Amino acid sequence: MALNAGLKLLDRAGEPDQAAVIRERMATQVFHLSRLVEDLLDVSRIDQGKIALRLERVQLKTVLDSAIDTSRPKIDAGGHAFTFDLPTEAVWVTADFTRLSQIVSNLLTNAAKYTPSGGTIQLRANAGPDYVEVAVSDTGVGISKDMQARVFELYTQLKGPDDRSSEGLGIGLALVRQLVDLHKGDIRVESDGPGAGSCFTIRLPRSA
Repeated sequence: MALNAGLKLLDRAGEPDQAAVIRERMATQVFHLSRLVEDLLDVSRIDQGKIALRLERVQLKTVLDSAIDTSRPKIDAGGHAFTFDLPTEAVWVTADFTRLSQIVSNLLTNAAKYTPSGGTIQLRANAGPDYVEVAVSDTGVGISKDMQARVFELYTQLKGPDDRSSEGLGIGLALVRQLVDLHKGDIRVESDGPGAGSCFTIRLPRSA
């Protein structure tokens, strides 16, 4: 519907600047649509056991840098302050680079989506003797206690600022959990409730 409306507006656009704005909005809609389709396909592939991870020994910071680059436009568009705290030493994990980057990127863009403009988003990572933890926290809308038990279920949506839940289908966090499971890890969410922000933490085995 949004793309059809954009095409009709282009037909009536009399000024080049006006047409450029419409094209930019249409490009954004196409990007969101393509992400939704890819996420739906990924969920279907996982359910059917058709996703095989390409596991290799990768440095955690390289994966996180990739996720930050992917998520930065969404974070910047919300006017959020973004900080990150990563280990100074080399930390290695056995993972599918692309999929692990996708996991963290999804969490970062989700934080940007559910945080009112001008909020704060933080990415932290730390390593223990046999594990690594990656946490994404925000000052967003928060999650009620009952919703925390359901947030990783397929098609579950939170109420975002300005009703931003309409931007997706509620599959992002379900996909994240399934990909984390494939990496033999786990994910948890913590929030003090509505308006108190939230924190998603991934725990993965660490490579020797």
